[in-house]
Amino acid sequence: MTLNRPSIALKIRRILSLGVAAWLMLPDTASATQLHVTSGGIITHQIGHLFFLFSMVVLIFTIRGKSLDKKKGWRMIQYSALFYIFWNIDALITHFLDNQIMVVRTQTLSFNTMLIETRSDALAWFYYILKLDHLLCVPAMFFLYKGLYYLVEDQRAKQEMEP
Repeated sequence: MTLNRPSIALKIRRILSLGVAAWLMLPDTASATQLHVTSGGIITHQIGHLFFLFSMVVLIFTIRGKSLDKKKGWRMIQYSALFYIFWNIDALITHFLDNQIMVVRTQTLSFNTMLIETRSDALAWFYYILKLDHLLCVPAMFFLYKGLYYLVEDQRAKQEMEP
């Protein structure tokens, strides 16, 4: 029995690919942060959150109204919608505090240190907890993925059963 070993050229390509991927994932600046300088930008952004929140509420009521939540895939999508509702509420409050009424100001001091300036320590802790919105968004994406996965699996099983 012979093992198929990758050639030297293939190994070099893999190492270079990993190096390029690592280089792309370590940027000099954090350009993913979006600031809304004018009031029109944040208001439009907040309306987007409200629309998304409303859409997720409608989705939950539609799933329940049609009794789709009896299927595992739709139940997972319903959980996803619930987490997206919480995420949107979180984002609305956070944007309201830092971009609209400006009671919270943040400043990045270093890679892992951020200064939160507020009127009280309680507000600083509340804002800090709100900024952990990925704890709501990531599960929402996971449940959406799992829900779609189960729906596709159900569809494949039905197609295999048909002659």
